[in-house]
Amino acid sequence: MVQPSIGKDLESANGSEESSNTKLQKDGFQIEEPKTKKEMWYEWIRSRLRYYMILELLFSICLVLILWKQYHISSQISSIHSEFRDFKLDIESNRISKPTDTINLDGGNKKLEEFVEQVMKDIKNPSIENNQKSKEYPKQIIPTEDNSSPNNSVSQINAASLILGATVDSSRSSNSDNNPSIGRDQSGYVLIDRSDPPSDKAWCSNEENPILTIDLAKYIRPISVSYQHSKWSGMVPDGAPRRYDVLACLDYYCNNLEPLVSNCEYRATGDNKQEQFCSIPFNRNHSSIGKIQFHFRQNHGNVMKTCAHTIRVFGETKEVPKVKEMTLKRAETCSKLTYDYHHHSWTYNMWDYKNCTVLYSNDCCTECPECCDECLIEDTNFDTFGFCFGFMIVVPILIFAIGFILITTVLLFIAAVIGLFEIAKLQIDCLFRKRKQST
Repeated sequence: MVQPSIGKDLESANGSEESSNTKLQKDGFQIEEPKTKKEMWYEWIRSRLRYYMILELLFSICLVLILWKQYHISSQISSIHSEFRDFKLDIESNRISKPTDTINLDGGNKKLEEFVEQVMKDIKNPSIENNQKSKEYPKQIIPTEDNSSPNNSVSQINAASLILGATVDSSRSSNSDNNPSIGRDQSGYVLIDRSDPPSDKAWCSNEENPILTIDLAKYIRPISVSYQHSKWSGMVPDGAPRRYDVLACLDYYCNNLEPLVSNCEYRATGDNKQEQFCSIPFNRNHSSIGKIQFHFRQNHGNVMKTCAHTIRVFGETKEVPKVKEMTLKRAETCSKLTYDYHHHSWTYNMWDYKNCTVLYSNDCCTECPECCDECLIEDTNFDTFGFCFGFMIVVPILIFAIGFILITTVLLFIAAVIGLFEIAKLQIDCLFRKRKQST
């Protein structure tokens, strides 16, 4: 009788525990409510964004910027085309109304010039135009037959002009602040032919007796050289060249040099003459000089740094540079750069082609003097971003390819070593077997 009662008590205890456990589970169980559509979309977007790579984002940004740039240019071109269509219709209507009148070429050219100016004014901001006229910039003068030598077959030019194509050979010149190890070479400031060189645009070197090598724009018979420092009065600034020699390179690497003129001096004068010349004696052997060197022997103030602002090399050449007239394309280039400079600074600084060669060769300094003041020899433009973007894509691929080749080579080498080891082991086993059989 005792055992059945004990069993009942155990069963009742177990039942109470199970009921309590189920009760706890029911109490601790939480029913998850279904998510709303907004939360589901939010989680889906978050999960998708995690899979995007950095390169894909950069590519998307660049694509949007390129499309925006094309739209901006196409809108300007379409507006100019519409103006031309209206102008063409006006000309045709005038011809129909006056069929017997002869065409006056001078009047037509004048009307065309007025039309081009009107189109450019529509693109520009009128307030900017008044500001530009207040500051005049000297135009680049390219010699013609009028200022050539008595011999009609040759002309005199400044062959050290950046606009005509002269460059600084930095590899055969002294180390310069304008040509850092990491960065863009801005040494060409010394070749910009301007009447008033700015003080912060110069070729500078900390070396003692520095050398400046210039690839001339044309092969010339040198007549004279000149140097002009930034504007000074009374006393030449410290660091300006004082005495220098000029030598001609008889080969591309300037291993063979021939003196043209020695001990040229740039000094203070009573009339504060900014540009001072140094004549080169006539020599029939100097009929074809394409590269020239300036050896600076002494600077004003005897300071460590020598800074040259504007150098000119005058000579005779049979290759007469053509005078560039103001065409519609050049006018469009200047107007677009001027507009972007004042209204779209980001586009101007990052995308536009605005180096000194572009600005001076298109004669944009009168329209946008600020652009010429701030121009660089090598600027940041669309090509720069294209190069960086290509570099970001190509370099990882090259690293992956080189790593794959190295790993494959190492694995093949290890496999070859293991194979040779196995072959040697088999040969040794064969020798032992032969010896055992012989014994």
